Amino acid sequence: MRLPGGRIYLDCNATTPLAPEALADLQARLGECFANPSSSYREGKAAREVLERARGEVAALVGSLPGEVVFTGSGTEANHLALQSAVAGRPGRRRVLLSAIEHPSIIGQRERLEAMGVQVEELPVDPLGRLELPRMEALMGEDVAVVSLMTAHNETGVLQPVEAVGAACRRWGALFHTDAVQAMGKVASPWGSAGPDYLSVAAHKFYGPKGVAALVVREGAPVHPLLLGGGQERGRRASTEAVALVSAMGVAARLALDGLGAAAALGAMRDRLEAKLVARFGAVLFGDRVPRLPNTTFFAIPGADAAELVERLDAEGFALSTGSACHSGRRGAPAVLESMGVADLAPAGALRVSLGRRTAPEDLDAFLEALPRAIGAARV
Repeated sequence: MRLPGGRIYLDCNATTPLAPEALADLQARLGECFANPSSSYREGKAAREVLERARGEVAALVGSLPGEVVFTGSGTEANHLALQSAVAGRPGRRRVLLSAIEHPSIIGQRERLEAMGVQVEELPVDPLGRLELPRMEALMGEDVAVVSLMTAHNETGVLQPVEAVGAACRRWGALFHTDAVQAMGKVASPWGSAGPDYLSVAAHKFYGPKGVAALVVREGAPVHPLLLGGGQERGRRASTEAVALVSAMGVAARLALDGLGAAAALGAMRDRLEAKLVARFGAVLFGDRVPRLPNTTFFAIPGADAAELVERLDAEGFALSTGSACHSGRRGAPAVLESMGVADLAPAGALRVSLGRRTAPEDLDAFLEALPRAIGAARV
């Protein structure tokens, strides 16, 4: 997509620009909804109405009940609330299973969980980037408190077998959490098909504002608040709600739900880009043989340093990344490719191009035209 200054933005998996409708709503609510939504007078009640309207819009995108939506400050907070609640809610179960390719906000909790006396085990993925279901099944047991598996990987875009994992968790009585931050707004929500107990979602991944997200908690699943001292969010997250941010998230959620049908067009555009990358530059694609997000391609250019390519392309007017924004600047094979056992195919790193609603074929043509110049300067 073309930014106002003419640069081309190809990193929508890192974050998305505010949708004009969400921006307009945010600006209006910042002035109108200053009152505390917990207050009982007229202004407070008006703010509460806005808050609950947005809760319903997020619930509609997820497919949940409005009361199952707990607003948080970030997807990271939602992920922490999910795992901490699951472990505290299953005191007799002292094992946690996490996929090896989870977001750092999941993997980063390992030491804290182990300090609580919990045994944390990683679930491997195959060379295509999908969870190895037989290995997961072999590790399941009545001592497993929770399994966490993202819906879609943020770098490869690979869709994970969340339906099978959800079914296995129900058979063993374990709780199931899925980080759907990257998937929401790009593919259908797994809330109904996979039946997770917890689902994380963040507004800035589907054209809403940063600073607001949600953990969707299935009715009956335990919630042990990380933040204490108030009864907000039905006692599940103390802190006065950021009504303007939540309202804009609701608008973005409504737009994302309405726009799900446009995913096929993005997928076709992505596929044409990949065919040209392979034909012209001998690109090595990752995750392309299994279902994945329609907007995402993750690839390596043989003989070219990926981090250097990003810098050269930035100078040419293109914004893209070597993978997760949480690992920006990392050189060498990405961690996800190491987990997949294919790091040798990208010893100098890989590039992620992630398309958005306003990405046009002309943007990708310009990218392909600039790429040879960047490759020439990034040879290792």
